[in-house]
Amino acid sequence: MPNQTLVAPPKEVRLKRKLNALELSWHDGLSTRLSCLMLRKSCACSHCTQAKRSGRLSLIDADISVERVELSGVSGLQFFFSDGHYRGLYPWAFLRELSEQVS
Repeated sequence: MPNQTLVAPPKEVRLKRKLNALELSWHDGLSTRLSCLMLRKSCACSHCTQAKRSGRLSLIDADISVERVELSGVSGLQFFFSDGHYRGLYPWAFLRELSEQVS
């Protein structure tokens, strides 16, 4: 479950299509690269959360990509993945948490 703490958005967000990754630069100097695979596996939408809780196997292509990214109001991002999945919203706090896990 994503952290619900208010976190300021990063100062820069870049979708690196050739690298299948999202690069985030935070105001405190932390810069991270999150793979599209990690983002897809981390989806916390109701469908993905229920699948994880019930122990259902999710097959996700290792070469998954983000086809489009949109700002979700002022609170985070929404990704449109190459497998057709687009339900998950990624609040800034959750993206920060993922960034800290990979740094």
